[in-house]
Amino acid sequence: MRFRIKALLPWGDLVKNKQTAVAAACLLIFIAASGIFIINSNEDHTTDASNSVRNLADEALLALIKNDQKAFESFIQAGGKVHDSLPMIDGKIYTIAEGMAYFERPAFMRYVNSQKIPYLNQSKEKDFDIMTITIAKNNPEVLNQLVVENPDFKFKYGKKEWSLLHLASAACSFKLTETLHLKGELNWDLKAKDGSTPLTLAAEHDCLPMLSYWKEHNADFKKKDGRGLTALNILKKKKDAALVAFAESFEERSIASVPKKKKIPDFYKRRKIPKDQIIDYSALIEPEDRPLEATETAEFSEFAD
Repeated sequence: MRFRIKALLPWGDLVKNKQTAVAAACLLIFIAASGIFIINSNEDHTTDASNSVRNLADEALLALIKNDQKAFESFIQAGGKVHDSLPMIDGKIYTIAEGMAYFERPAFMRYVNSQKIPYLNQSKEKDFDIMTITIAKNNPEVLNQLVVENPDFKFKYGKKEWSLLHLASAACSFKLTETLHLKGELNWDLKAKDGSTPLTLAAEHDCLPMLSYWKEHNADFKKKDGRGLTALNILKKKKDAALVAFAESFEERSIASVPKKKKIPDFYKRRKIPKDQIIDYSALIEPEDRPLEATETAEFSEFAD
């Protein structure tokens, strides 16, 4: 003990009796205890901070689930970050921004936008992002709100490098077709890395409303995609009566679009007589040669007295 005290304390040479040694030992115990208290105090502060973040995330999740606009605004005003993670939902971890799309809360998006808080994040590092979640939900109001954030509609997803319109076709999110087509400038014949097009994918996934939209916009159902498939041939192999009838409508339209000219037989053709050779013989007809109906007078009328 004396050796340790001398090593630690510059005045260790002055320690010559038991009383001084005990005092030094007490001092060392006090210093050690103070250090433990400081460490525990720091741990408590760290725990409190993590609890605060966790509580904010729980508050945001509850506001999203209950569609509580005021609670969500309170979360933002308390310093909540829209890119923080929510508790796990259906085995996946979404950010609060992605939660707005998952729970279909366009009003929350409008509020975040009004606060000039960027919340749109498209990423290839994850299997999903706020845009792909919106496509799966087939909610045009949510998509139109995201349009305000200027998303990259040409963004490619996954190994197949599908566009948002490819994803919509595969999920039959037909309510989003017009927005993706007109505002996103994505068309039916856009080829992905795997050769598929939105039109052939819509045919493969039996998405009749989307196929009807492209028919109205003069899509070529006989055009081959990068895999050598056409939407029309895909539809002809379907067992669904509505899809088969839809495919047959193209054949009927093609036949009707080329009307055949009818040949007029020769005996229907009449010789034209010049006007100066036409003679009016009506004046030569005598009154007695006219039919009875022509000479009938009022006395033969059923209304005669």
